[in-house]
Amino acid sequence: MTDAEKRKAPEAEEAPKVEAASTETPKIAVAVKPAATEEPAAKRPKTAPDAAVVRKQIEYYLSDDNLKHDKFFHDKISDKDNAEGWLSIDVLLSCNKMKVLGATKDDVVASLKDSKIEIKEDKLSVRRPGNLALPPLEAKIQHQKKSQAHAHDGGILALIKGIPAEQSWMQLKEKLRSKLPDKVNIWFVSEVTDKNTCTVSCSPFNDDAQFFEELELEVGGTKVTAEVVQGDALQQALKVLPKHIRDKREKEARKRQKERNRPIVVGSQRFVNIAALRGRVKEILNSRSDGETLKPDGSDYKLIKAILGFHPKGEEKSKGMVGLKVNTSKQGGNRCFWMIREDGKEDDFSAVKCLSAIEANPPYVEVEKQDTPKAAAKDAASPAPAEKKEESPAPAEKKEDAAPAEKKDAEMKEAPAAEKKDEAAPAEKAAATA
Repeated sequence: MTDAEKRKAPEAEEAPKVEAASTETPKIAVAVKPAATEEPAAKRPKTAPDAAVVRKQIEYYLSDDNLKHDKFFHDKISDKDNAEGWLSIDVLLSCNKMKVLGATKDDVVASLKDSKIEIKEDKLSVRRPGNLALPPLEAKIQHQKKSQAHAHDGGILALIKGIPAEQSWMQLKEKLRSKLPDKVNIWFVSEVTDKNTCTVSCSPFNDDAQFFEELELEVGGTKVTAEVVQGDALQQALKVLPKHIRDKREKEARKRQKERNRPIVVGSQRFVNIAALRGRVKEILNSRSDGETLKPDGSDYKLIKAILGFHPKGEEKSKGMVGLKVNTSKQGGNRCFWMIREDGKEDDFSAVKCLSAIEANPPYVEVEKQDTPKAAAKDAASPAPAEKKEESPAPAEKKEDAAPAEKKDAEMKEAPAAEKKDEAAPAEKAAATA
């Protein structure tokens, strides 16, 4: 077989392989086609959000309670080019809570069908009933983060602002001392900076944070205010403090932490500390299925009802409440407690707000009440020795009673002797006569 024939032979054998490969390719393509026909999860139709939930959220956005703190919506509605007070539905749908609900423009329009909120003719904007005047903007009370809640346990670090240029830290210290409660020490006052501010550190006292937030000092004919520093400002203030003052703050912070780790009483139940209460509330949530009610006679119901009393609007929220249950929150997928009212309406509430209020002002077990039973027991037990002492003459009485008995015994013993002597006397006389 020549070289040319050998080279041709493999070529003839490879040809079927290529054909085989080409024949198999369509099979693979056919197998992939069914998977390609499946619709992606993102394109699948979603269930429409609850109209009542959407309506409640829109009404809240446009309410006085929200607009007095919400600068974003306040500015949109009060814009000079928006004399009629309309707010675009697109702006509402851009809010995170509306995104969670998955609401659309049509959902918003449909949910507001029976609401007092007005819808524009083009169905693209909404506004308050009758273009109601907006409430004035107010500073919103910010809830402290856990990392900030106890940042000033060792003593407040405050920044005094707006100090007149000609005033020094000495004048400021004198004015501050006149405002502080008795027995509160001013640990440190820094020099006045070029920004007309001054850092102040004081020993801790009750409601010290509130005191400094509301503090106004008249220095050099000008009113200056204070701000309790947090975050980066707190770190900068700590750098200004001398080391021995920082050590003092840390020592006081440890002391306060120890005091805080005391038993508390909520309702009729006692917990070793706040963390134990939080754990119990979490257990109650996790042990119930969605929609499950709490038994009114049970300890869990009584505890959650007592916790609700600490909510900033607890009295208002619990009005007409006849039951409690666990269910998913209207605002998202988190589980929370719901109140069931007499008229059958249901409303959720934030247990986190309740627990934060308890932590801010813990209902500690009163030490005096705890020690009173012991003292009473001691007082009750103390008369016992006195009574025994009073009863102690009893043995003396026994001795007195025993004395006559001894006398009788002595008389009885003496009596035979006398009788014998009397009997012996005639015998002696008879012997004498004989």
